Amino acid sequence: MTALYAIVLSIGVVLLIGWLVATAIGSWVDGWEAFDPEGRFGARGRAAVAGAVGFGMGGLSATFAGWPGGLALLAAVAGSGAMVLVSRLFGPEEAGA
Repeated sequence: MTALYAIVLSIGVVLLIGWLVATAIGSWVDGWEAFDPEGRFGARGRAAVAGAVGFGMGGLSATFAGWPGGLALLAAVAGSGAMVLVSRLFGPEEAGA
């Protein structure tokens, strides 16, 4: 299970870095506004990236703390949910809101 958490965390971090770079390019380069992932994927895309990072972090933390496999999986799911909630609460305002 440790490999699963590590792989999901790695994918989430790569997506997060890609999200940040694409946002920077979309806001700094004239005519590239459509490149901004917030406009293309919105809150669902942001939640997917946050969920992957939270799942990996929660699972790895619990695993290395010595928790049993079932509790580590539960911690991974809780970490994912917490990160999705944080991305919703502290992310940019929705366009229609």
